[in-house]
Amino acid sequence: MPCLNRLLLCLVPAAAISAGNVSAGEEALGKGRDDFLIGASIVSGNAHIGTAQRSTTDLKPIWAFQLGPLRVSRSRANALMSVGREALETGLSTEFKATDDISLGASLRLDNGRSFDRDPLLRGLPDIGTTVRARLSARRALGPRWSWSMNTDHDLLGRKGGLRLGAGVNYVYPYSDDTQWDFSLGTGLGNGRYMQTHYGISLAGAQATGRDTFQLGGGFENLRTGVNFSTALGDNWVAFGGLEMSRMLGRAAHSPLVGRLNTHSVTIGLAYRSK
Repeated sequence: MPCLNRLLLCLVPAAAISAGNVSAGEEALGKGRDDFLIGASIVSGNAHIGTAQRSTTDLKPIWAFQLGPLRVSRSRANALMSVGREALETGLSTEFKATDDISLGASLRLDNGRSFDRDPLLRGLPDIGTTVRARLSARRALGPRWSWSMNTDHDLLGRKGGLRLGAGVNYVYPYSDDTQWDFSLGTGLGNGRYMQTHYGISLAGAQATGRDTFQLGGGFENLRTGVNFSTALGDNWVAFGGLEMSRMLGRAAHSPLVGRLNTHSVTIGLAYRSK
């Protein structure tokens, strides 16, 4: 996929150039300025991959820095820079308006891969290496509260990360001037390389672990739903939290690597923002 890689690499700076032409309305939202957000969240949840185990609870930092038209962020910090306004992508990202109802975005993000060293039943399977993924997205407003989005991302470093697609709908309920609730429903798909890398067992992996091989092609990966809230605590502080759930679909749901079909994640946190 060298041609696709070059195309994605070119689109990120191109989007940044387009985002540089911000309108007066966008300036009011803080785009084109230098702002930041730092905070922390407590996350309790489990994962699809691996042997069954109880939920883990972790303390995770979140941060975001707006540098002109570009934003660098971790986790859901991008959505907290301005509660009730549009959110950019995670990672190094930019976004611009194509029309009044359609927003386009581009981002680069680090994918940390996966290791089975701590799982006694899956130890010996080849690790998934760290890589950089380029992501393109489009969002269309379907009224004042509803929106529809789709995205695609691709492994830029050729580490068998493959290509993913995603689509979903989102509903925003403004509970008050300072608090909003977000409800989302979406699904994910992957091409054959992505699905085999993340859910398959190759001949070499089978020989290393004594398991049977498991081959699968492109198709649906999961169905996701979530409810999240964010509330401003004055001019600078914002509290947030939510519940997200995921269900494996298709051939991926039958993978020997999948320890559970349904997972959940509960988050609560606090952050300080410069505006």
